[in-house]
Amino acid sequence: MRLKVDFESQKPIELPIHYNYFVQSMIYNTIDDKIYATFLHDKGYEVDLKNFKLFSFSRLEGPFKIVGNDSNKKIVFDKKVSLIISSPVEDFITKFSTGLLKKDQIYLKDNILYVTSANMLRKPKFSSFHKIKMLSPMCAYKTIRNENSEYKHFFTPFEDEFYNLISQNLMKKCKLLIKDFDEKNFKFDLKPLKVEEKTHFKPMLFKKTPIKGWLGFYTIETDPIIMEVAYYCGLGSKNSQGFGLFEIIE
Repeated sequence: MRLKVDFESQKPIELPIHYNYFVQSMIYNTIDDKIYATFLHDKGYEVDLKNFKLFSFSRLEGPFKIVGNDSNKKIVFDKKVSLIISSPVEDFITKFSTGLLKKDQIYLKDNILYVTSANMLRKPKFSSFHKIKMLSPMCAYKTIRNENSEYKHFFTPFEDEFYNLISQNLMKKCKLLIKDFDEKNFKFDLKPLKVEEKTHFKPMLFKKTPIKGWLGFYTIETDPIIMEVAYYCGLGSKNSQGFGLFEIIE
């Protein structure tokens, strides 16, 4: 399920240029079930010793300007912004929607927002092949460990491992969500259609942690049921931090 929410404020909406953490916090704080919100935040749904929150969200949409210098850069939206929240878990969308209805105002960092509309988006007719456009950056990484430290190595859409990791990640989500899922028959082919480093590479910070994500246009070929899981969960890692959401364009 996908929900598009339109917000407005009485004054311009000012956020750090890397604002994903504050959107995620707003989502958790809006969920109308604190036990469920805590479960999602602290653990999530487990499969193969890996936890998934099973939700994602788009970048904020609306007219904006960038102000400040490199050390204190901010994004300032006009008084209206919209956001798409996506999840295959109906309970999540229901509890979030209920929270929106109950709250007189929503806090996004230091900004007070008011909900002007919240609409469930129509479910696409999923097929075995689609062209997609990323609504939030997609990322794939491996954690490299040595004796004294560890770090995350992020791959690019120009490397095969980028697609291998995204496929492996999606297969785990399918194991969680598809009844009688047979991973031996899992097939998923993601290919770049139009990806340019200058335009689509989006390095970001999430609570001071660097994340290297990619927008762009891609094609997906897979079973329609797997396509649906990808659509509602998001592709790649860190979906609940605002990564990997896409729209179907053809």
